[in-house]
Amino acid sequence: MALLQIWISALAATAGLLVLARLGRLRHLPTLPLRLPLLAIAAWVLLSSLPLQGLPPAYRVWVLLTDDLLLTYAAILIALWAALEVPAHLGLWRPPPQLLMQLLTLGSGALATVVLVRQSARLDLVGLVTTSAVLTAVIGLAAQESLKDLFAGLELQLGDDFTEGDFLELDQGVRGVVVRVSWRDTMLRNMDGQLVVVPNSLVTARVLRNLGRSGAVSNRFSVGLDYELSPAQARALLEKVVLQHPKVLREPAPRIRVQEFQDSAIAYELQVWQRDLGDGAIGDLRSDLLEQIWYALAREGQSIPFPVRELRPRRPQDRDKPPGHPSRQQCCQTLASAGIFTDLSGEQLETLVEGSHQVAYGPGEAVVQEGAEGHSMFHVLRGTVEILKEIEPGHTVAVRQLGPGEVFGEMTLFLDAPRSATVRATEECLLLEVDRGSIKGLLDENPDLLERFAAMVQERQAELKSLDREQHTERSNALLETMKRLFFAFKGT
Repeated sequence: MALLQIWISALAATAGLLVLARLGRLRHLPTLPLRLPLLAIAAWVLLSSLPLQGLPPAYRVWVLLTDDLLLTYAAILIALWAALEVPAHLGLWRPPPQLLMQLLTLGSGALATVVLVRQSARLDLVGLVTTSAVLTAVIGLAAQESLKDLFAGLELQLGDDFTEGDFLELDQGVRGVVVRVSWRDTMLRNMDGQLVVVPNSLVTARVLRNLGRSGAVSNRFSVGLDYELSPAQARALLEKVVLQHPKVLREPAPRIRVQEFQDSAIAYELQVWQRDLGDGAIGDLRSDLLEQIWYALAREGQSIPFPVRELRPRRPQDRDKPPGHPSRQQCCQTLASAGIFTDLSGEQLETLVEGSHQVAYGPGEAVVQEGAEGHSMFHVLRGTVEILKEIEPGHTVAVRQLGPGEVFGEMTLFLDAPRSATVRATEECLLLEVDRGSIKGLLDENPDLLERFAAMVQERQAELKSLDREQHTERSNALLETMKRLFFAFKGT
């Protein structure tokens, strides 16, 4: 009968632990330690079922002591889980550091071991260690540095100086993202992907800078621009470039300062903030911005100046057409392939190309921004761009990609409407920008073209918006009047 009660109690305890673990998973609580408690229950049932009376008393004491220790250790693990981890998960206090949990488990287990061994085996472990002065001295000296690291690690985990994932900088140029804090050392991952192991005692003794505690890290660098570009223009150009990059935060706002007047350039300091931590992420963003600044300067006819001790090259506008750029005839052929300019004569296409200009954009640069004003359309000559649409604040989706021969921005060109989407270069691309002045030159020579353009734009609009035939005629007249007012093509004005 006693054996049956033991088995029933063991099954009830096992079922209770499994149900408790299941409820914990459903409520997303910390994982209940099951392995040791189930092992302790199995050992208890096994030892209770075996006839131990035949063992010598000295052996029987240690067998029963092993069973008691297993049950005690299991009870300690469950008690710490219920008393510390669960309330912390429910928000009653901060989650306890892993090192603290390990120390409490170790300390409680050691205390329980000393008490049970003394009661069951009549053996005083504390007196055995403390009575040996030589052994105590050896252990103390050997563990001196380890104890310093242990208490330093406990101090770091109990404090709020940093957590895993923060970007730290220590003395002597040691930098990296915190990977793990153990009882002995702190592990950082540096720019090269290497793990840097720093003893906890050195971390607490050195000057520590938490570079990403606010959730953002500063990225500061400088660039030198030509004296011919005024500081006001230079700062506006640099600000436009950095604000277009999706990884640059708007808050804190980027800062652009005039740093100093150098021999051949004005040095500007750029300071932007980003969420991605680590030297690798900082270097990647800096590389992107410097690349996009080069393209922005090239579009403005500027460049990074050479030292004054060298010969100054000719300005970009004085040079011949860069190699690899399409000729005027090729641009005419490209425009003729666009549906909106298909019916233009060769002479009209040449007039249009003569008033247009080729612009290059680097990977990741925004050609146009959604909602911005504009006065031109673009024809893709080389490379690809993607169209991005903002579905809700802070969330954009890629609608489609455009390649060579495709156009965008025609509604803004002809209707003076704001940009309906953001267009960003996915690789280095070359675009032919057709502005309103070029169209105006064509209309001055042949005002009848306005009606043709209106019909073409209406057809394009009908394709995009799926207009039915009844709406088509009504909107076509309104569209013509809008374009007449925009281009001042009324006769007699």
